[in-house]
Amino acid sequence: QRFCPRIVEGELRYNLVGDALVGIIHKKPKEGGISAVGGTGSIYTYYGPDESKFTNLTDGFLKKDLPLVMPALDLPDEPVPLWWTTDFILSSPEGTPAAEEKWIVGEFNCSCVGISRCLAAYCKDDTPNACYDDITAEDKAEADKYGKLMGEKALGFLKK
Repeated sequence: QRFCPRIVEGELRYNLVGDALVGIIHKKPKEGGISAVGGTGSIYTYYGPDESKFTNLTDGFLKKDLPLVMPALDLPDEPVPLWWTTDFILSSPEGTPAAEEKWIVGEFNCSCVGISRCLAAYCKDDTPNACYDDITAEDKAEADKYGKLMGEKALGFLKK
């Protein structure tokens, strides 16, 4: 994959439960960086799954591209993962109209996906006593929605 210089503007992480988009995170690296990995000073901005700023990308991915993912992996009879993410990097030149933007998948992840809304409970050197109670009520409610949807999707997978 070619280097996308606009990575410095950040990437969009699409959080999915099965085929359902549950949230979008704009992960912007700290000034001068190119990585927006947690703990690096990056800034996370959370959006709902219906965020109008990303309608073209969302519709193209969910309606056009998503049905092709598992067949492209030579797994046409398997469902998409239960809890997974797709990271997109904007590859269009600056000034490209939103309707014409091109995005490149930087990564699919289904092996070690955290719930970003729960990052406040993540113990690190500067927060060794972090716990569930450190998560805001709003973020707990979102994480709870994800968990309920995961249960529904998992039951659907088992019924097939």
